[in-house]
Amino acid sequence: MSTPEPRTVVDPTTGRPILMAPQRQQRPMHTGSTASDKRCPFCSGNEEDTPPEVDATRSADSHANQPGWNVRAFANLYPATEHHEVIAEGATHYEHPCDLDVETWRAAITVWQRRILAAEEVQGISCAFLFKNVGARAGASIAHNHSQVIGLAQLPPRLELEREQQRRHGRCLTCASLASAETEQRIVVATEQFVALAPDPPKLPFETWLMPRNCQSDFLQADPDALATAMQQWLQAIGGGLDRPPCNLWLHRVPAALLAAGESFHWHFELQPRTGQLAGLELGGDMYINSVSAEVTAARLRAGLSN
Repeated sequence: MSTPEPRTVVDPTTGRPILMAPQRQQRPMHTGSTASDKRCPFCSGNEEDTPPEVDATRSADSHANQPGWNVRAFANLYPATEHHEVIAEGATHYEHPCDLDVETWRAAITVWQRRILAAEEVQGISCAFLFKNVGARAGASIAHNHSQVIGLAQLPPRLELEREQQRRHGRCLTCASLASAETEQRIVVATEQFVALAPDPPKLPFETWLMPRNCQSDFLQADPDALATAMQQWLQAIGGGLDRPPCNLWLHRVPAALLAAGESFHWHFELQPRTGQLAGLELGGDMYINSVSAEVTAARLRAGLSN
């Protein structure tokens, strides 16, 4: 019997979408206590272990599906939706994002922008959602640094909540958090164009965000050079301050086609180290218990960057 294709259903009690993806039960595990000893499919030289690449940054004398790349995108073998891509970050086998250099981040950001654009403007997907899982505890089945772009028929509920809260207050709440971050000692990294900070209040221990200083709605127009520098410093602070934790990273943005006339949405990355556990209140009530303040988070991560 063939495995059913992925499909999106709606929870009738909440109206929230659920991605039914039976194929993902077949994923081989290359992380955690049950990891296989097979070669890493995302490493340079093992291109035949993945679907054909759909995008890459590579040396001029190299060829598709061969070594010579720095960042490489291809279809997910075990998709959660009809459009689900993997972006391998770095030809060398590094397992934590704090290990990646600025050039790799620059290449990754460039490919992220191109794959989001291809999904939404070429393939007509409503929302291309970018996320990154690091470590088995954070849901990664492959240890090699990688991110994913998944095509959604609508904005995730969390993003709709953020938009509704912004409409209710009549101002950008991301800008508001940024405006008070310095006096409240919540800044982790600051560059000319970007700031990484601990939001107040953080939902869970050591939550941080990375955002442009200016209220920008279009991530696709972000400068990869400037963002790569801030991204590397931010991830090095996480790695140094928390001893290379498993973590999840995601991009919050509203596609231009979904913005109402006159509406803006301050795009930003959010990162959640998996230093604790989601328990009954978090899973059952969609509420959070946090024991680490924003100020403590920022101080510890700043110290990690200086180590």
